[in-house]
Formats: sequence, C-alpha cells, structure tokens
Amino acid sequence: MKTGLAPGFKLIFLTLLISIGPIYGQLFSLQGPNKCHDVCPTGYRVVCALHDGCLRTFASSCVMRMYNCKYQKDYRVIYKRACEFISNEDLKKLEL
Repeated sequence: MKTGLAPGFKLIFLTLLISIGPIYGQLFSLQGPNKCHDVCPTGYRVVCALHDGCLRTFASSCVMRMYNCKYQKDYRVIYKRACEFISNEDLKKLEL
C-alpha cells in the first residue's frame, strides 16, 4: 500500500500555494500600518502650517507631510514662511 500524495495532486497543491502567496501578501500590506516616507529633498523652504488652531513651522511641505503621516495629524500650509513672521493682521485675513 502506497502512502503519500499522487504526483498530479502534488503539482496542483504546489501551484495553488504559489498563486495564493502574492495575493496574501497584497492583502496583508493593505491591512498593515501606513508606510510613511522618511526622506525629503534637501531644499529648505520653510512653511507655516495650521492644525486644530495650532501653528507650527516646518522646514518644508515635505517635512510637514511626513510629520502628518507619522503622528496622524492634519497640518495644512497657510503661509510659505515661518509662523513667527506672520502678523496678527495676516492671521485675521485667513478667517480661522
């Protein structure tokens, strides 16, 4: 009496495993945590961003996007300069 799997069944089983692998990997990557970028161009273009009434200066809009991704924030650029140089009149014009 033979024990083991028939050669045809082994081939079907192996083919099934090979075809499921990439699909499982794609599903797992969709369910996993967001992959945030960790590198920005070296250009230094300061921006002032706003989130929930808080102003924050970032070295660039790319750095701001990385921060938003990493800390699940929603800062948005309001000026292309450091927040420290924005006057109260400028802020009033934004109608925050």
